[in-house]
Amino acid sequence: MKKTTLFLASIIGIGSLFAQPGKLRGPGGQYDERMEMMRIWKLTEYLELKEVQAEKFFPSMRAHQKQVMEIRKEEKELFAPLYKKVKKGEDISKAEATKLLNKVAAYEQKRSKARIDFVKNSGDILNPTQQVKLLMFDGQMKQQVRDRMQDKYKPPPPRGGMKRRKNRF
Repeated sequence: MKKTTLFLASIIGIGSLFAQPGKLRGPGGQYDERMEMMRIWKLTEYLELKEVQAEKFFPSMRAHQKQVMEIRKEEKELFAPLYKKVKKGEDISKAEATKLLNKVAAYEQKRSKARIDFVKNSGDILNPTQQVKLLMFDGQMKQQVRDRMQDKYKPPPPRGGMKRRKNRF
């Protein structure tokens, strides 16, 4: 009886372990949250934010990020009709392509203006040096990630070290 009870309890225990949700990866998963946390940590370190500054700065940064995401969402919707045409195999006229390019350029300007306005408005919280660092942060962060990925995924060095090769000729 004890063996049967122990066996059933262990089966239920193991089954409940497998029933637990795993860590989500990719878009919308915990990966995004980790990246955002790392970005905030790096930004705090890079700008040398004091605690008082961070309490004021990050809520305004999140509002700016929401604004940029809305702009990106609107921009993404521009492509939907032309994407459907391309998927069906239809040709796109030069006028449609030019119109799309003009709209994309307008959204680029809108996004750029939002970024500049955010940095200007952060002058109440950040000093001028921190504002300039804020402008440079995204580019530097992307470059660091690129460099790390290249280091991580470069091919391994050849095995065997330096071997003496015989001349065939």
